[in-house]
Amino acid sequence: MKQEPRSFLPDPADLRWLVRSLDLRSFSAAAREMDVAVSVVARGVDRLEAGYGVRLLRRSTHGLSATPEGAELAQEARALLAQLEDIGASLSDQRSRVAGTLRLASSQEICEALVLPHLADLQARYPALRVELLADDRVADLVTEGIDVALRTTVGHSDLVVARALGRFERRLYAAPEYLRLHGTPADPSDLQQHHTVTHTAQGPAVTWAFRNPQGKPLEVTVRSRLAASSSALVHHALVGGAGIGTLSCPLAAADVAQGRLVEVLAPFASRTVHTLYAVSSPGRRNAARVKAVIDFLVKAAKDRWALAPVR
Repeated sequence: MKQEPRSFLPDPADLRWLVRSLDLRSFSAAAREMDVAVSVVARGVDRLEAGYGVRLLRRSTHGLSATPEGAELAQEARALLAQLEDIGASLSDQRSRVAGTLRLASSQEICEALVLPHLADLQARYPALRVELLADDRVADLVTEGIDVALRTTVGHSDLVVARALGRFERRLYAAPEYLRLHGTPADPSDLQQHHTVTHTAQGPAVTWAFRNPQGKPLEVTVRSRLAASSSALVHHALVGGAGIGTLSCPLAAADVAQGRLVEVLAPFASRTVHTLYAVSSPGRRNAARVKAVIDFLVKAAKDRWALAPVR
């Protein structure tokens, strides 16, 4: 009689070693995080590779990276480990206890300017909560990267994410006082073509900025940037440093304006276009106590501290 192939049931601890080793790109870093020997982590991944009969990781001088099979397993493992954590909390009558690890993704600038200054308050309120911040201008994939909450300014129409609006904001033009002293202050949007401008590399060499004239009629000006940077945080730092004129979100520029490091430019011509900042989570995680608690905290921070306009 032909025997059915034996199914392999992985140890959740081995799955955690795989996920953390990929996150940190190193067995030794994962071992230090969990306070175990490096051999414990390496053997755990070896057991997974032997059990599934596939290679999961590539090892190089640049660190660890996932094979296609490893990336697929890591994606499934993140979801499974999150479910196991929630089941454990439920069985121990701690469903409402905010504990465990929460991965929060945002752009570097939102992380630095809005999240980090208030992180101590969050940790004081929930001492059993561990937060991992992932700061990057690209849009992180919630599932494949194991993101619990992401801060985004755009949300597509999809059943794969649940979005909660935190508040509304505008983007305006700013420059450092020293730049304006040396190069003059533009009086009309068309003057921008004679100025140094700072933009994001994702926008390309030519960028079109929207305005409204004093009669409320829309108008546009296309500028070719003198300096482009690969993140909004670098654009911000460049403007404060006097590199030219560029756009920033009003909440992110507020502190520099208040302290005289930046000045709004062409305010009477502002387009008044309104954007919304969202806290986004996946449907499978939105009811986890840690996710609900952090999103509630972000909603309150947006209202009380971030100078965002309320969502109507």
